Amino acid sequence: MSLATPPKTRSEKLLPEQRQSFILDVLAEQGVAALHQLAERLGASFSTVRRDLDELVRNGLVSRTHGGAMLRARPLGPIEEDGPPSPTGEMRAVKEAIGRMAAARIREGDSVIFDSSTTVLEAARVIVATKLRITAVTNNLKIADLLSQSEGVRLIVPGGTRRSGTYVLSGEPGDSFLSRLHADVALIGAQSASSGVLTDSRIESASAKRLLMGAVRTRILLIDSWKFGGPGFCEVAPLTEFEEVITDSGLAEEERRDLERRGIFVQIADTRGATAPQSSREERGGAHGSAAAAAAATGTGAQM
Repeated sequence: MSLATPPKTRSEKLLPEQRQSFILDVLAEQGVAALHQLAERLGASFSTVRRDLDELVRNGLVSRTHGGAMLRARPLGPIEEDGPPSPTGEMRAVKEAIGRMAAARIREGDSVIFDSSTTVLEAARVIVATKLRITAVTNNLKIADLLSQSEGVRLIVPGGTRRSGTYVLSGEPGDSFLSRLHADVALIGAQSASSGVLTDSRIESASAKRLLMGAVRTRILLIDSWKFGGPGFCEVAPLTEFEEVITDSGLAEEERRDLERRGIFVQIADTRGATAPQSSREERGGAHGSAAAAAAATGTGAQM
């Protein structure tokens, strides 16, 4: 496994809202984090992280612990309560725009794997709202709760053990199930990306993403633009393993050129709420529906 050293000056390039969004993503994934861990991941000073945590506490998003913070307990419930909210409307609007474009890539009858991510959650919201008929697989209980509200979604939760303080299931029997799966599309979220590589702050999360990516034909990465060049601890996969990367208009032109030089197909989501363009997946082979999903779920076959 490749390890990356977090850049020490990264925080100087981030707005407070961006740092706070990163902190929320970390806490959503692992439940609790120490102050020194957050500072190291962000490349920020302790005082900077303390100010960000104080702001998140005032907004009712996190609770302080001895030497760190944890996401405030939020029981499974209505759609509005799913996932940690973004600190600002602008950050939320970016996630919604990326989610809309990703949802537009999904076709009737597709089998879709949903990664554990706040941006992937936004794509799930759109699919539920449009009543698209799909087979959905997810290891996130909050996303599963959301998808279960649609009669058009055939939902599969692979199973496993819930990580303390999170809604993520990992381990057996889910890992064995996913290793036999061949779904159409995976929507994968991101904590950070640098030098053409998707990275994550937790080894367990990186391993889970790799497992999900290996179970599909088409991989789509959903990533906020400011997460490019961000802090990372362990490698998930090269970005070239994704058929498409969906981000927002904040992506630096230099970063976009670098991605395109690597042969990565980049799409920019419209944060004004316009309808996303139709997918070009058909031109690249597309997906093949979910006819074999039942066979995989019942153990009679490996393909979806």
